[in-house]
Amino acid sequence: MYPKSLAAALTGGALSAAVLGGLLASAPPASAAGVTCGTNVFMRTFYKNTSFSGTPVKTDCDGAVGESWAGSPVAGVPSNGFGTRWWVSRDFGSGGPFTFTVSATDGVRVYLDGVRKIDLWADTGDTARSRSVNLTVPAGRHTLRVDHVNWSGAAKVAFAYAPRTTAALDKVKPLAPTGVRTTYNTTTRRTTVSWDANKEMDVASFSLHRRAVGSGTWTTVAAATTTRTFTDPLVNRDDRTPYSYEVRAKDRAGNVSAGSADAVVRPLPVVPSLTGTYDKATRKVTLKWPLNTEPHFDHYTVLSNDLVEGSYAWVPLGTTKGNTWTAPVVPDGEFHHYRVLVTNDGGTTTYNPTTLDATAPHELWIEIPDGIAPAYAPDLALGSCAGGVRATATDWTPAPIRDFTGFRIERRAAGTAAWSVVLDQGYDPRRDPATATVCAAQPADGRAYEYRARTSDGAGNLSPSSEVVTVTLPIG
Repeated sequence: MYPKSLAAALTGGALSAAVLGGLLASAPPASAAGVTCGTNVFMRTFYKNTSFSGTPVKTDCDGAVGESWAGSPVAGVPSNGFGTRWWVSRDFGSGGPFTFTVSATDGVRVYLDGVRKIDLWADTGDTARSRSVNLTVPAGRHTLRVDHVNWSGAAKVAFAYAPRTTAALDKVKPLAPTGVRTTYNTTTRRTTVSWDANKEMDVASFSLHRRAVGSGTWTTVAAATTTRTFTDPLVNRDDRTPYSYEVRAKDRAGNVSAGSADAVVRPLPVVPSLTGTYDKATRKVTLKWPLNTEPHFDHYTVLSNDLVEGSYAWVPLGTTKGNTWTAPVVPDGEFHHYRVLVTNDGGTTTYNPTTLDATAPHELWIEIPDGIAPAYAPDLALGSCAGGVRATATDWTPAPIRDFTGFRIERRAAGTAAWSVVLDQGYDPRRDPATATVCAAQPADGRAYEYRARTSDGAGNLSPSSEVVTVTLPIG
């Protein structure tokens, strides 16, 4: 029986068979709840009619379309007058020329993205017939669907799709491999590279390439391997040189992909950045850096650049497996230098040159505020001036070793607690000794006033005060 009126029966004559087929092919099958098929595995649905209408009797997964049923295919489906649908969505990679081949009894249709590519829709009894079509599949993900109906007799159906791989036909380069990753063995000092399966269906082999980081020249490590993991025979004797690896795919037509994204292996993990803060309250510096997760990482060594026997040297503060370090430091108003080294589980440690390097990511130059006050108090002398008291502060420290930048003279009424500033200024560095003078207005009210002098540095630290000098201006 040939169902000439199938389209009209399903649509009330409103849609043509071609339009109906497109609508059916554009949607996924109505599947039973909870049925999930693996990657590139067909979902299969059985219908107890040849119009694929209503709820499927059964939904399952099928690795390939290839069946021969002499009677009912599953419980609940009749031996004659049933339909079976296969549906899969898969990534075709870069696409290219393909052949679709089908063999079936009775009715079979093959769709690509809802467009019918093969149409064999006639009652053949128990005799199967075949058809193949050559077509180009665009790159990316696409939907395949096969509809088969059995009107009577044996139900046979087989479908396959495969790339055409001759060089004359296939000019499309495969996609570059993805998921390239590296592992480094500190015992053998060799690198193993692995990568994800390619989405292409016609990959013949892969090639692996290496170059030192910063170099522009690739060296071929493996010219043609069919596995997706390869151990570089290079022994990294220095154990500090980082290398970049890339993988390329070659298809059966001889087309070679672009290189994968570079995968960098660092036999010796690095500290990519180092930051730090200084806490005035605790007088401690806290260092922080990203935590290394490489399997061959072992520990960090934190160093400080300190004055040792008259010259600066990198002094180890300790080791840690964490990514923070806190250490006390004397505030001095200058930069303090820190460095963090890495040691791998083979015992190799980051180079540790004696010099400073302002551009090294694992080195930090942090300014420590000056918290050290000038050591000595100045002298204070009082005299008279028009309308008040002349106060003069003097410091006798030789100019080359002075640790202050100015003078402060303060006054308060005798018996009170609060001092007020009457002078806060620098001094003339050309004069020796260093002095500063002010004519402080003071009322002639017979009250006693106390004066004191201090030196100050650029950070605002104040020296001890001079002896307090008291003066009283008689009532005029």
